[in-house]
Amino acid sequence: MKTYFDIPYLPDSTNMQLLDIYTPDQENFDTILWFHGGGIEGGSRKDDVYAKSIVEKGYAFVSAEYRMYPDAHFPEFILDAAAAAAWVIKHIKDYGGSGKVYVSGESAGAYLTMMLCMDQHYLADAGISQDQIAGYISDSAQQCNHYNVLRELGLDSRLERIDEHAPMYFIRDGLKIRPLLLLHYQDDIKCRPEETRLFYASVQKIMPESQIFICELPGTHCCKCCDENGEYHFVTKMLSFIQLTEA
Repeated sequence: MKTYFDIPYLPDSTNMQLLDIYTPDQENFDTILWFHGGGIEGGSRKDDVYAKSIVEKGYAFVSAEYRMYPDAHFPEFILDAAAAAAWVIKHIKDYGGSGKVYVSGESAGAYLTMMLCMDQHYLADAGISQDQIAGYISDSAQQCNHYNVLRELGLDSRLERIDEHAPMYFIRDGLKIRPLLLLHYQDDIKCRPEETRLFYASVQKIMPESQIFICELPGTHCCKCCDENGEYHFVTKMLSFIQLTEA
């Protein structure tokens, strides 16, 4: 495995706008861009527990940092996610990549992933198109407003709200989305599975041509649990999804 740490993805990147790259030794690999969880107020790109497992399967793993509360405000963390995706799309071939990139994240990072997927001006403003993303993997995202975005708006963070701050808000007839895998957990945060299932059902109802999949994983919220063979459930489901969409 080759590693490249602390790479700026913007010309004037701060220490919160860096990414780490983990690649297989062989070239022409596909790439998984990852955004960590932590409520948009904690966590770190250095939470690289999946890196070795993914690289062993022949994929690159890119873990990107983004600005967070209290220093950042909506939509700055989404702008950072878009800029990181644009950097990876434009530069991963320099590290041996095939150019095929999947965008993923857990919890707060999955919220960022979903906002890139659904509110499509972010990637366009960063200089790339949706067609340049091979697919999206959302690991227990809030499909309604993120609770810390609600707090920023002066609202009770326990509320369920769907407006322009929510991935679900952008579901509409005629919207084209890339292949999308939605994951949640058996013992997830309250309302998270219901939000995921509502998003899935809404896409099926309004955008039935979309290539969208849903799966419940064992364990608690983003628990990084393994199966009897020691394989991470998340990694197994994600790679199965990638192989299915490539077939």
